[in-house]
Amino acid sequence: MIQFNQTTYDFMTRFIDFCGLFFDTTLILFLVNHYFSLRRPNLKQNPVLFYGASFFCICSFLYITGFSRDFFWFVFSIFSALFIYSILLFHGSFVMKLSISCIYCSVYFMLDGVYLSLYRYLTASFVEIPNAISLAVFFFKRIVCKIFMYFIIRFLLKNAADLDSSVPPVYSTCLTVFCGFDILLMLLQIFYLSPMEPKIAATPFLSLFMAGTFAMILCFFYLFTSMIRNYKENISYRLMEKEWMLHKQYLDQTRDLLTASRQFRHDIKAHLFCMEGLIEQKKYEELKSYLHQFGNSDFLTIPFQLICADESLNTLLNQKLKMASNKKIPMKIEVQISNHLSVQKLDLCTILSNLCDNAIEASVSVADPQIHVQLKEIKGYLSLTVKNRTKDDVLKTNPSFLTTKKDQNLHGLGITIIRNIVKKYNGSVSFSSDASSFTCFVLLENLKGKTTL
Repeated sequence: MIQFNQTTYDFMTRFIDFCGLFFDTTLILFLVNHYFSLRRPNLKQNPVLFYGASFFCICSFLYITGFSRDFFWFVFSIFSALFIYSILLFHGSFVMKLSISCIYCSVYFMLDGVYLSLYRYLTASFVEIPNAISLAVFFFKRIVCKIFMYFIIRFLLKNAADLDSSVPPVYSTCLTVFCGFDILLMLLQIFYLSPMEPKIAATPFLSLFMAGTFAMILCFFYLFTSMIRNYKENISYRLMEKEWMLHKQYLDQTRDLLTASRQFRHDIKAHLFCMEGLIEQKKYEELKSYLHQFGNSDFLTIPFQLICADESLNTLLNQKLKMASNKKIPMKIEVQISNHLSVQKLDLCTILSNLCDNAIEASVSVADPQIHVQLKEIKGYLSLTVKNRTKDDVLKTNPSFLTTKKDQNLHGLGITIIRNIVKKYNGSVSFSSDASSFTCFVLLENLKGKTTL
């Protein structure tokens, strides 16, 4: 058996510890960057600087807070580094970041418990453990286990989805409850199932217990991320279906206008010829009646106002005016925008269509309905406000904006669509309400240098 002197042993222990510190930092960066999205994507414009600074900060934090490298304290320092890093720089709900930090550290803890308890069991008969064996165990703990953890994370990431704020509350609650159970298991090992206890160290029970717990955590998290991924895929499909329906409505409105226009052009010569004949025959009463019928023709009664210079927005807003008019809902629209927007017209039309549809739908049951739409540019941003009257306080009676329609698959997705588009343009969306009105305010980044599609 190789025996190291104390100086060599201390040097190699310190060297392995520093290598393990680098592995820990790399795993934290790898985990957070794959599960959450950056608050400011421009930070990745210089990835060497961003990841270098992040690596240095996390590594320094782990070294300073780890103190004597006591394992339980060091696991807590890893938890803190993982949680603080995700909170400061990444999007996502507080609960999800806390849960991911708890699960990662518990897996780390349980994996350590498996080999440590097995090591105590195998060396229980030793009077004095050679420092070569201690060094090999320490190398396994600080290096080999981290490599194993890397492959575990890679496996879990194959099934991963962004754990952002759009995850349903029921999933967040489920994950939180499991994390609480997980923490209880760790406390059980710390206070009641310590591998240092002679009775426990003399049996392989603790290794089997920790291995079972380790497998249970991985299975749960794999199933949980599978559910999140399937949920988001289903939402994406439904959003695409909803947007397709909105585009179809827009195309149907345009088609109706073109059909009426072609019909009018086809019939105008006949109408003029008929009116000329009535004038020549001096049948002025019949001419007056004919002009009245002509003025009420389908094409001339289609309401079409020049709301703004953009044709697509103008057509969409006229369509919503017609919908509101058919339901006898007064609708006021104010548009003050230039012809050069960085916001894509398709995205803007999608937001407008959703908000106007929601306002019209909510106004149907109101005694004195009124809808006000305002779209304008404010210092590099595009501001959209839609306000409608209500019969009660919406944020109190329906804070989650749940749909009341029977077809749940195609309705109730408008707010999700809006939030996705707002996120795309680094904007914000807010809602306010009182006993008689509901207001939605949307702000989109409108940088002039970008190309509009």
